[in-house]
Amino acid sequence: MRWPRRTLLSKIFLLQAAVLCVVAVVVPVAIDAMLRARVSYFETKVLSDRGTLIVEALAFDPDGRLRLKPVRYDREGEGGEFGFAVLDGGEVLLASSDFAAGLLRGFARAEAPVFGSLEDTTGSFDVLSRPIEVEGRRLWLVLGWNTSEQDVIFDDVAQGFLWHALALTVPLLALLLALDAWMVRRFFRPVRALKRQIEARDPAKEDWRLPDSDLPAEILPLVRAYNEALGTVERSYRLQKEFTADAAHELRTPMAVLDARLQTLPPSETRDALLADVRLMTRIVAQLLDMARVDQDGEAQEEADLLATCHSVVEALALEAIRNGQSLGLDAPDGMIACRVRAREQDLWHMVRNLVENAIRHTPAGTTIDVKLAADGTLTVEDDGPGIPKDLHAHIFRRFWRRKRSGGSGAGLGMAIVQRVAQANGGSITLESDEGMGTRFIIRLPRANEGV
Repeated sequence: MRWPRRTLLSKIFLLQAAVLCVVAVVVPVAIDAMLRARVSYFETKVLSDRGTLIVEALAFDPDGRLRLKPVRYDREGEGGEFGFAVLDGGEVLLASSDFAAGLLRGFARAEAPVFGSLEDTTGSFDVLSRPIEVEGRRLWLVLGWNTSEQDVIFDDVAQGFLWHALALTVPLLALLLALDAWMVRRFFRPVRALKRQIEARDPAKEDWRLPDSDLPAEILPLVRAYNEALGTVERSYRLQKEFTADAAHELRTPMAVLDARLQTLPPSETRDALLADVRLMTRIVAQLLDMARVDQDGEAQEEADLLATCHSVVEALALEAIRNGQSLGLDAPDGMIACRVRAREQDLWHMVRNLVENAIRHTPAGTTIDVKLAADGTLTVEDDGPGIPKDLHAHIFRRFWRRKRSGGSGAGLGMAIVQRVAQANGGSITLESDEGMGTRFIIRLPRANEGV
């Protein structure tokens, strides 16, 4: 499972993973600290309570020796994990054992209770030192608790808790991360589906919209705003195409009238130049109409015979090619009587005508122009003319682009119309050419259900 960087999905997952990791570490450490603090509290309380019992049981014999009253203490401090020593300055007056006396006599003494710890080869000891008063005499009680004994459960729990908690947290963290990844992907499934639909969108479909059902409330306004923007662009584009078509249509009649009137003038160079300009303008208007019609018609739902269209175009333009000293021919597989494709017949005629006219206008006398139709329906229009440099290929299908702006009879719309016709009918066009190597345009259109 791979997520690209800088996506909302990956950011949410990484943030949640980081939070879970921090929580998985901080919570056991915090609980461990709280547990240790609680253990320390209980240990201190136990030492204080034991010290209170010892103080209440202390008394001096008539001979001045310090002892414990058996009824009050009953030798509880003389064995096990507890030990104590009562000191007068540096002298031990009473101790639970010689070991306790040796261990505890050097612990700090102050005017207030002092808690601390001692380390010895026999273990670790929590120690309480407090001033006491026995029968009016100022003494110090030092009480030790061996916390390394097996029966001291508080320290055992505290020392083992952190590792046990981490041993439980690590697999739990892995499970939570896997569950989190699944939930994030599940919750973002509509968003990811929306992303795939946008990526698969066909630019040729102007009425395409994003579905707004079953979407999270956070992105629903964005989708609706996007659809409204698409609708606005579509309406503007449609108005522009309608204006272009209407303007071109309205210009046809004045251009025809102007051409007719110029032909009534006496022959002269000026008349011939004006006629050539008017006919160029007439061609541009006709191509604008062709372009507007192709844009408005959209995707074709008809079928046409590509072979018959190629025959018609070659017959119509053969005389013009002969006048230019060029050879124009049609090459089709033996036995092919038809080639049905999903396209409008008028679109096919405009497409093939523009390709052949383009070859006639841009190649010199002596050039061979071939219209080839393959068995799979692939149409190729090629010539052995001067070719097109590689750096100009990106401009060939641009509207109104001409290699030589100052001359020629072209309007720069022919190849744009060819590409738009191919795309509108679900096909494609490819240019293969280089300077001095001739030119080849290859068109592929979807075949109809009928065979050849």
